Amino acid sequence: MDNQTQVWISEVLLRSNNFYISKGYPHIDYKREFLLEHKRHNAQVVNSGVVFTAEEEAELQHLWSLSKQAWGKSSDLHGMAILPDKLWTSDVNTPASDLSAFTITGNHLVLSEACGEILQQFHLGNSKLVKLQIYNMGTLEPDDERFFYFFDLAEWRHYVLPEKSPSCRSSGYERNGYQHHVYYEWEGDLVLSHEAPYCDLDIWHDPMLMKSVFLSKRLYQALDDAGMTKDWKLTPCLIN
Repeated sequence: MDNQTQVWISEVLLRSNNFYISKGYPHIDYKREFLLEHKRHNAQVVNSGVVFTAEEEAELQHLWSLSKQAWGKSSDLHGMAILPDKLWTSDVNTPASDLSAFTITGNHLVLSEACGEILQQFHLGNSKLVKLQIYNMGTLEPDDERFFYFFDLAEWRHYVLPEKSPSCRSSGYERNGYQHHVYYEWEGDLVLSHEAPYCDLDIWHDPMLMKSVFLSKRLYQALDDAGMTKDWKLTPCLIN
């Protein structure tokens, strides 16, 4: 095996800081959806006196259906149908200024402006970066002047060798035609096929491994030079 690290696995989708931040789409009135969701919840509280009408329920269901259409195949890391144009939050807990990568509601990846600009220089394939801001639901304005990049990971490549990787355990079921596995870093090495260092992309998902993100040596080095690797939860892989 080649012990010189050429590919890294990132657990950024599993172990990074997560924030109560939602996606806003250009075709959806997210403020209205947010208000209806909260009214529906309050109406379910005993003796609240809040009435949630059948018309409001129908409107909320329609807004939810529009959101689901936008999600596309993002739950499988295979790309969204419609990309968000802003992010929304009502939480006072916001990402620290030195945080380069974090996840939001729905387990989507968001990058700092500086980190997103680094990724723009690499081969992303069909994965997309969208520059946007986080808006406050109370004021309908951004809380600060910061910009972020929403990263829609949409590329699959299969290089994981579960039979040679002590860190891989089968989940016992198939997904998208692949036997699904879970990664346990502390169990040992993750072994990839010899094709992995020659991937045409610098960042991808392997459908054999749940929520996996893989980085090329070039991308890892750029993030390391910028002092950003700690937020990506990276572990070196072995090449068979």
